[in-house]
Amino acid sequence: MVRWASGTGYFNVNYQAHDKYFLSFNIAADASSRFGQDIPEVLNVNGVKMAVMPSIAASWLVSSEDFMVGNSWIENLKLRASYGLTGNDDIGNYSAKSYYVSQNFLGRQGLVRGNIGNTALKWENNTKFNVGIDASFFKERLNISLDLYHNKITDMLIYEPLLTATGFGYALSNGGDMTNKGLELAINGRLINKGELKWDMGLTFGLNRNKISGLGGNAQLLTDYSGATIVTQIGQAANLFYGYKTNGVYESDATSIAAGLSNKTADGAYIPFQGGDMKFVDLNGDKKIDENDRQVIGNPNPDFTGAYSNKISYNRWSLDALFTFSYGNDIYNSTRAALESMSGYNNQSLVAVNRWRVDGQETATPRASWGDPSRNARFSDRWIEDGSYLKLRSLSLSYNVKIKAAFIRSATVYAIANNLFTLTDYLGYDPEFSAASSVFARGVDTGLEPGFKSVNLGVRIGL
Repeated sequence: MVRWASGTGYFNVNYQAHDKYFLSFNIAADASSRFGQDIPEVLNVNGVKMAVMPSIAASWLVSSEDFMVGNSWIENLKLRASYGLTGNDDIGNYSAKSYYVSQNFLGRQGLVRGNIGNTALKWENNTKFNVGIDASFFKERLNISLDLYHNKITDMLIYEPLLTATGFGYALSNGGDMTNKGLELAINGRLINKGELKWDMGLTFGLNRNKISGLGGNAQLLTDYSGATIVTQIGQAANLFYGYKTNGVYESDATSIAAGLSNKTADGAYIPFQGGDMKFVDLNGDKKIDENDRQVIGNPNPDFTGAYSNKISYNRWSLDALFTFSYGNDIYNSTRAALESMSGYNNQSLVAVNRWRVDGQETATPRASWGDPSRNARFSDRWIEDGSYLKLRSLSLSYNVKIKAAFIRSATVYAIANNLFTLTDYLGYDPEFSAASSVFARGVDTGLEPGFKSVNLGVRIGL
């Protein structure tokens, strides 16, 4: 049975003046059984280590000032700013402690060490700075909210690699640092407001840029997930795709020999490329294609995301549509990698029809070779695709039935359609997915079932 305990104490002070100046101060002290016992320089209450998280927020209701009196087109204008610390104890129930697990060996049951405990393991610190503005115009027919933020995460939990001799692949530490900055924008407005005809439109838009600034003494951390290699390194965004860049296929043995490159195989030997092999980019110029030629080949983090909504109502009819979109994110198509590797007896996609077969043939698909001795199917930009999309997430039509019965207050007949279409260049089923809850699963398509189209008809009755 997994057991853990936590406790939190709060203190809050709010102040306002003249209904237009607002100030708030908050402080929280969090304790958790997940924290280590040897955390230095923190609040210690009877041996219990506590995270102290203060914050302050201020706002100014500009529209209540005297100089705004008489303004006929601004109903509300508010400026906001906040600064504070937040944290979490999502570090695992026993990561700060050493423990043992049972293991069977040659019919004998025994105990082996289950981890390398870190008694100094603590919470992640997130220092947040935010400024924002809220505004309403034209008798509140247009509403705008804008937030700009800059967050710095220190003591970020990372999995640091260990020597093989330890018997463990990694150990947990608070060695990571990262910054996040971006903006969030929301615009809602009523474009038409004439009698029984009304048209409302809304847009939400968000973008975020993150950058790694510390990895506990490591220059980079590599993680393998479902055939993909994911790199997190100082000075770049987190969790980037890390592999080989390609430049077509060798048309013949002569062109592969002329390139003068040798290829490192899975067993560590170096062999020459052949006609029909992939052309991999020699990043460091040493005439060898090996792990030193890997580079960033994709970014699963989108440039921006958002949603766009429309609602048109006339008399008793109402039509509502919601679009969502994402732009600039890359996807590793693991399904294509399996169906186009041409290295085993599994079924392959129609791409295999255009594979290289004879000298002089120009194609983007390499030769078929049992076991893939030339490693043509290694993780490369062949499997990285643009995951941008525009999706009609929902479309609903409803009609409010006129009711005269005393015991029925209202009745609405409606039809709702979900996932009607998706505009995208992605070759998989659906560009909107996550293979698992892990941060490494973002942007990795392992062949999950796509979101399905559905249509629902119904009646809603109010009594």
